[in-house]
Amino acid sequence: MEETQLLPKVRSTFITVLCILTFVGSGYGIFSGILNIATSSSLEQTGEIVSESMDEALDQIEDEDNLSENQKQLFESFFNSISESLTPEKIRNSAIVNILSCLITLGGAFMMWNLNKKGFYIYIAGIAIAILGMVFVFGGIMGAITAASSGFWGVVMIILYGVNLKDMN
Repeated sequence: MEETQLLPKVRSTFITVLCILTFVGSGYGIFSGILNIATSSSLEQTGEIVSESMDEALDQIEDEDNLSENQKQLFESFFNSISESLTPEKIRNSAIVNILSCLITLGGAFMMWNLNKKGFYIYIAGIAIAILGMVFVFGGIMGAITAASSGFWGVVMIILYGVNLKDMN
C-alpha cells in the first residue's frame, strides 16, 4: 500500500509581501494613533491657526470675481468642514478608530500569514471599521475625504488578498 504525504501549503511570495506591507502599515497606524491621542490637546492651537488661515482664504475667495456663487459656497463648506474637524476630541476619536482598525487588520494579516482564510474576512472588517469610523467621527466633507483616503488602499489590499484566497485554507 502506498502512503501519500500531505505537504503543508507553502505561503506564496505575493502573500508574504502583502502581509509584510500590512504589518508595517498597521504598525505605523497604531503608532501614529497613539501619538495623536497623546498630542491631541496640543493640536487645539494648530486648529486655531488653521481656522484663521481658512477665514483669510474665504475672504479672498469671496472677493474673487471669476468664481460663481455655487463655487464660492462649495469652498466655504469645505473650509468650514476642515475647521470644525480639527478639534482635539475628533482627532482623539479618529485616532482610536485608527488604532482599532489597525489592530484588526494586523490580526487578519497574521492569520493570512499562516494561510488561514478567516484572516481575510477579519481584514475586511478592519478596513470597514476604518472607513465607517472616519465617516462617523468627522461627518460631512471631511468624513468623506478621510474615509476615501483610508478606504482606497484598504480596498486595493482587499482585492490583492482576495486574488490569493485560493492559496489559503
